Amino acid sequence: MEKFEVAIIGGGVGGLTLALRLAQNNVKVLVIERDQNPGKIYKGELLQPKSLYHFKEMGIEEKIVDGSLALPTIHTYELKQNMRGTIEKSMYIPLHYDRLKTTFPEARMIPHERLKNIILEEAKSYEKFHYWNPAVFQRFTKVDEKRSQFSRASIKKNKEEIEIEADFFVGAEGRTSIIRKAMKQNLVTTQYNHHFLTVTFPRPENYLEARMYASHKSFIGIFPLPDNEVRCVMLIKPGDYNKMKKEGMSAFTEPFIKFEPELKDYVTQIESWKKIQLMVPIRHNIHEYVKGNAAIIGDAAHAVHPMAGEGMNLAIQDGAILGDLLGWMYEKNNLNPKNLKMFEKVRKKRADRLSLLSHFSALGYAWPFRWYQFGRMFALKRFERHPILHYKHMLNISGVGWWAYTPMDVLRFFGPSSMYIKPIFNKRSKRAIFTDEDDYPWRTK
Repeated sequence: MEKFEVAIIGGGVGGLTLALRLAQNNVKVLVIERDQNPGKIYKGELLQPKSLYHFKEMGIEEKIVDGSLALPTIHTYELKQNMRGTIEKSMYIPLHYDRLKTTFPEARMIPHERLKNIILEEAKSYEKFHYWNPAVFQRFTKVDEKRSQFSRASIKKNKEEIEIEADFFVGAEGRTSIIRKAMKQNLVTTQYNHHFLTVTFPRPENYLEARMYASHKSFIGIFPLPDNEVRCVMLIKPGDYNKMKKEGMSAFTEPFIKFEPELKDYVTQIESWKKIQLMVPIRHNIHEYVKGNAAIIGDAAHAVHPMAGEGMNLAIQDGAILGDLLGWMYEKNNLNPKNLKMFEKVRKKRADRLSLLSHFSALGYAWPFRWYQFGRMFALKRFERHPILHYKHMLNISGVGWWAYTPMDVLRFFGPSSMYIKPIFNKRSKRAIFTDEDDYPWRTK
């Protein structure tokens, strides 16, 4: 039997972030990853500022910055589409990360596998890091139900079943989490009235802005990646995927050509529908992230709608926070599983808030009516024009802090943008940013 201090089921970006943090804290960690090759399912590529901050703490931000593309602003356009299908730009709303008073006032786009490999290669440089791939978590073989204590587990590796022992088990294996089921946590899932299509295709070298286009019945997002590529997403109604496939590739490429004519020679390089992935967005939040000596992170704990680009970032931030807590527990020789509740206390409220923001963002594009678009345009313009509302929105989605929405924001929303007092704004905006004490309260004990 092999003994580890922490066993992580799932070697995605969240699980590897946790493992790297643990290895850096001299904790013997095992990562169990099933897939040998990159999966075909799309995974996040947009890094929020808070995730970049955690990678800076782990000493790998330079490699990530070198391998990614900066997005200081998200450019959004609301379009009018007449009965003939002619498109006219009717409103432009920029959303500025570069107004944030933080270490990284920008988001960054990076290919998912590149990010994963940067974290993995760094983790491999630590003696305490162990990586089994391909390997499959089979079941727990020793459980104290009364104390919710998971002691041993069976792992299938190279067609052989190996029993391992660990002080703590962490589920980072996504929506269908075995650890979550062992913790007897039930899912309540929210489904949406739309799906997404996504694919990567080439871009012009000077196409360096993230752009989103929406009419009353269409939505596309175009996000530049390094190496002269872009990641695009298109919102469709359930059932449209098969109809579009029958119509041919032009059913997918034409909206991009309409909204962005300069991409015509690039989007038409998509070879077949096999390259385009269908995403079915769902949302769920689990009541507890911790039970006994087991914990769950990432999609195992909270699946969010992809509109605000939060899913991968929540997993990274979960891993960084839990890794520091477990490292502190071993440093202090205090392995009481009750300490894990401090992770839940820090992360659950933040994840729930961002899940709700992503949900509201999705609802903003949920219905194909002109009056609905008018309401969305009104709201977006109000958020963009008032300095406090704009800053709050970007601060909250970035993950670097939380400035609660209050009844005063209703007055700001409907009132003039002059309702803004700079000294008060500077004081409150600074107070809203998470400090190390907020992220790692155990360090102050």
